Amino acid sequence: MNRQEHWDAVYTTKRPEEVSWYQADPRLSMELVRSAGTTPGARVLDVGGGASVLVDRLLEGGFANVGVMDVSPTALAASRRRLGEASAAVEWIECDVLEYRSAEPWTIWHDRAVFHFLVDP
Repeated sequence: MNRQEHWDAVYTTKRPEEVSWYQADPRLSMELVRSAGTTPGARVLDVGGGASVLVDRLLEGGFANVGVMDVSPTALAASRRRLGEASAAVEWIECDVLEYRSAEPWTIWHDRAVFHFLVDP
């Protein structure tokens, strides 16, 4: 099973709030984004953001250039549904982070639950 199949299976069999890394209030992540001097005009990418509500809080906080990357289209679809019309303001990137190449740089990359899963050199 490849990474996409694995994470699609997780998000097909569990609701976002049922996974161990779910946070109803990503307060610490918001504090870290802000403490890095990130302004609302900055480009903020949530790597492995999937069904996380961080994107909701970023939009509510006035951030206008937000991206969410995840290898699982199922997880991304959950966030799009949750955000409704507001999802049009987000750059959705369905991609394995190991293969991602951005044409435009991001001011800050946020990762709360991706890189520690990548254990193979």
